[in-house]
Amino acid sequence: MDITRVGRPDGFPVVALHGIQGTSDSWIPLATALGDTFRFILPNMPGRGDAGPPLAAHACSACEFARVTSEVIEQEVGHRAYVLAGWSMGVSVILELMEHLADGTARHSPPVAVVLMSGTAQLNEVAWFASTDETALLTEIRQREARLRLKRAADPHVVAWTWSALKPVSHLSNLAHVGVPALIVHGSDDEDCPLDHAHRMREGIRRASLHVIPSGRHSILTENTCEVGIAMRDFLASHCAEPRPLIDQQENS
Repeated sequence: MDITRVGRPDGFPVVALHGIQGTSDSWIPLATALGDTFRFILPNMPGRGDAGPPLAAHACSACEFARVTSEVIEQEVGHRAYVLAGWSMGVSVILELMEHLADGTARHSPPVAVVLMSGTAQLNEVAWFASTDETALLTEIRQREARLRLKRAADPHVVAWTWSALKPVSHLSNLAHVGVPALIVHGSDDEDCPLDHAHRMREGIRRASLHVIPSGRHSILTENTCEVGIAMRDFLASHCAEPRPLIDQQENS
């Protein structure tokens, strides 16, 4: 497995999942900002970063990514308490994993809290890509990569396989399996997952709170790192071990 670790070695574990085209690099700025207190565990899914390529299209499903996430948790966290965080597609992987935990497919302990960023429970109602023709779809994928300003992006063919697996999926019923506190962070102007998707998640998760970033777009993880970091630190402080005071108050500026 290709895993990056950022933050205090003895910090509270946060397993953070990237989006459909991104890699673990997307989380580095935020993980660095919160690394005085937390230990970020940043896996790459198959076909991303230095992770091995998927052997077939079915290896790019939310179910398969949830299985990979379970392996990461078992290896990196063990029996300790931890938090799950996801951006964009990472939210879908978390919602899939919560069902695996509920039905016993995943055998490890559930997270003590989750952070759901720029995501949706209804992939079947968003259009990250419109083309069905392979050549046109690959062009769209490269254009979206540029729009999101991804410094290190997934292989476009792997993204196409992933989108094919994800676009019919609805995790609306899975929201009932999220029994832990949840922080939903969403940009008011998200062009890929409109804000009403965040409101639906808040309505479906019993212990959810919603933090909306004014004028924020889909890439709030990298474009609004300061505000995301403040919201996430405040949330995690309430549901994890007591964090240490900030040494550098300018870390998120």
